[in-house]
Amino acid sequence: MASIKEAVCWSGPAVFVLCTLGRAEARLPEGTFDLAGTRPVRVETFRLAPEPWAREAFVWEYDLCFDDADQDVVPYLRQCLRTASLGAEGIAWLAFEGTVHFEHLFTEDVAEHIYGYCVPGGDPEVTWDGDVLKGEGWRRAVADVRAVLEDAFPAAAPQGGKPR
Repeated sequence: MASIKEAVCWSGPAVFVLCTLGRAEARLPEGTFDLAGTRPVRVETFRLAPEPWAREAFVWEYDLCFDDADQDVVPYLRQCLRTASLGAEGIAWLAFEGTVHFEHLFTEDVAEHIYGYCVPGGDPEVTWDGDVLKGEGWRRAVADVRAVLEDAFPAAAPQGGKPR
């Protein structure tokens, strides 16, 4: 990846993949991402249903589609993450297309594929710098999100055994 902008614009228009993992079963309402005078050209919504999923949480993907992307989009993305985290009653994050792997959510091996996140009660973090994504500080921050996931949405114990 040469830049975050190139990664979100790989198919032409900018597509910001925002995911939520939370207690709220319903998808976020239409218009949720119309914030601060910024409105996506369209929002595509997908319910992600991993099999097997050992956590009591609902996972949604929202593809926020724009004609273009630039550095000025960062404050908007922070607002989107905060709003999505609150609405989902859980964690919201921004990831590159095709990089959501449930067994590896917020682990070190996928940290550089996540360029924003917001945990319940926390401030949203977004970077537009590819070098930051490759750094130790970002890996630690993403690992902290994993700790929130494990605490707030622990893996269910399989029948007759320990949690996965």
